Amino acid sequence: MTQNRTDLGKVVGANLRRLIKGSAYRTQAEFAYAFGVDERTVRRWVSSGIEKVYIIDEIAHFFKIDRMNLLSEREEVSPFL
Repeated sequence: MTQNRTDLGKVVGANLRRLIKGSAYRTQAEFAYAFGVDERTVRRWVSSGIEKVYIIDEIAHFFKIDRMNLLSEREEVSPFL
């Protein structure tokens, strides 16, 4: 079970990377500042993934997308609900 959670967390990290690049923030540093976390935290999320549901929910809310967009293994993440 831990392996599946880790894999899903990495999917979220990859989707976060795509969202940041496709947003007005463009860089992890700009997103980190706007989101209110340290840039190192964002780098960790992107490289190692995110497993905490409340963080996934907060990011989805921040980008105004459905949580499932972050959890999806599609190559493209829609910035819209």
